[in-house]
Amino acid sequence: MECPVCGEKSYPVATVRGTTTLFGAGAGGYVAATAGGQTGATIGTLLCPGVGTLIGGALGILIGAASGAVAGNTVGKLIDENVIRGYRCGSCSYQWRV
Repeated sequence: MECPVCGEKSYPVATVRGTTTLFGAGAGGYVAATAGGQTGATIGTLLCPGVGTLIGGALGILIGAASGAVAGNTVGKLIDENVIRGYRCGSCSYQWRV
């Protein structure tokens, strides 16, 4: 991207990338773990009531949290790159957001 002031090459500047990505991963992991635990417990109850409910719920939480964290991390990165990211000119040090 070119600087709107001097026309030279600019570089992306990410100021809060870690915060947004972490928030996205945490929120996604929590939501998916909750739903995964309920689904796993239901399936476990159908297969083997009692022990199956516990094992199914635990596996559902683990799988749900992992997949939700990955999805949330991806959404957080997209927000960082497309909404929050700013640019800085290498020549005149002008900073702006797109």
